[in-house]
Amino acid sequence: MAHRQFSLSEQEVNQFQRLEDTTQGARQLKRLQAVRMYGTGYAVDKIQEMTGCSWRALMDWCRAYRQWGLDGLKSKWQGDNALKLSREQRREVKAKLHQYQPNQVLSADVRISQGEFWTISDLKIAVQQWYGVSYQSETSYRHLLHECRFSQQKTANRYRSRPNQLAVADFEARLEKK
Repeated sequence: MAHRQFSLSEQEVNQFQRLEDTTQGARQLKRLQAVRMYGTGYAVDKIQEMTGCSWRALMDWCRAYRQWGLDGLKSKWQGDNALKLSREQRREVKAKLHQYQPNQVLSADVRISQGEFWTISDLKIAVQQWYGVSYQSETSYRHLLHECRFSQQKTANRYRSRPNQLAVADFEARLEKK
C-alpha cells in the first residue's frame, strides 16, 4: 500500500476549520472538509461516503490546494451564468403572462395551442419574439413558467386529419338511420 504524500500541519487544519465555520457556499464547504479529512489521514472511502465526492475530485482538490492554497478550493460557480433572460426580463415575462392570454399576443398561424392558456410551446414562441432568446431544453421553459406561478398546460389532442365535429356528428347520424 502506498504511503500518502499529502498531509496538513496543525496550523493548516486550524485554518481549514476556521474557514469551514465561516463559509456560506456548500460547494466550498464540501471541498474544504474533504481536503482537511484527506490531509489528516482519513480513509478515502470514508471521505467519499461523508462528502459524496469521487476519488478524482478529491485528488483534484488536493492538487488545487497545494498549488493555490485555500483560494484554490473556492467554488467557481457563478449561479446566474446560464440565465439568458435577466432578472428584470423575467419579471416582465411574468407580468405579460399574467396580463395576456396567448391568443392576445400570438397570431393564430404562429400559436400552437388554442390560445386560452399558456403552454410550453406558446411560451417558447413568445420569449423568442419578445427577447430573441431560445433555450435548448424545454425544462428551461418549464422553470420559467413555474417561476411565473403557472402550471404546465398540455394542448388538447386534435388531429389535423380528423374532420370537424359537425361532420363527425352528421356521419354518425346517417349511420344510425341505416
